[in-house]
Amino acid sequence: MTSQELVILAAGLGLYIVLLVCVLILFSRLKSLSHQYSDLEKRFFKSLKTQSLLQEELNEVRSGAIGLSNKVKELVVNVIGLSDKLNEIEYLDPETRLYAQATKMVESGATLEELMEECDLPRAEAELLMSVKQNRS
Repeated sequence: MTSQELVILAAGLGLYIVLLVCVLILFSRLKSLSHQYSDLEKRFFKSLKTQSLLQEELNEVRSGAIGLSNKVKELVVNVIGLSDKLNEIEYLDPETRLYAQATKMVESGATLEELMEECDLPRAEAELLMSVKQNRS
């Protein structure tokens, strides 16, 4: 073997070693990227599962809110009906009507004498209505 052939052989061997090192580095990098991809994939599927659970919870909350809204509407209708019935009852009975009028007068700031005169109430009852109003204020 000549020296020239030895140089070519050494250069080829050196090139082979460099290529082998490059392949090993690329393989190591590929393995690292594969692990990263696997971790990302696991996190992605976990996120999808969490999103699905949150979507189900949101649907349950929506359903509950709709049911609650319907119940509130029903209660409002009931309260309005009861309020109307109470107003009717207040004005059916003459005594109740006078007390309702007296209560409204007290709320609007009428004096004791005005209350006694317009509602035909005894002084003690008029004073009682006024004291009840003052205690509530």
